[in-house]
Amino acid sequence: MRRYVFFALLLVSVTAHAMASLRVGDKVLSIGDSAARVQELLGPPAVRNYLHKQDGSLANDQVSRAEQWQYVQDGKTVIITIVDGKATDFETQPN
Repeated sequence: MRRYVFFALLLVSVTAHAMASLRVGDKVLSIGDSAARVQELLGPPAVRNYLHKQDGSLANDQVSRAEQWQYVQDGKTVIITIVDGKATDFETQPN
């Protein structure tokens, strides 16, 4: 029984670790990288969702307090959550 619990915990830790970084070509994007670094590696997002209500005072090149940026990469949709100008989460979804 302990062996199964150990393997389950190991699997969860490996899965969590895999989402702490995102490979972009020969570069790596990591949690905590700046929004500028995200755009340097991936360019402008295809879709930009604001997670907080906007008052219309931000220009297109500025970052709100929390956003989700969507990119298409290698046949998948990559969703990067940006909070206070930093990448806080990576999620991939099949197209």
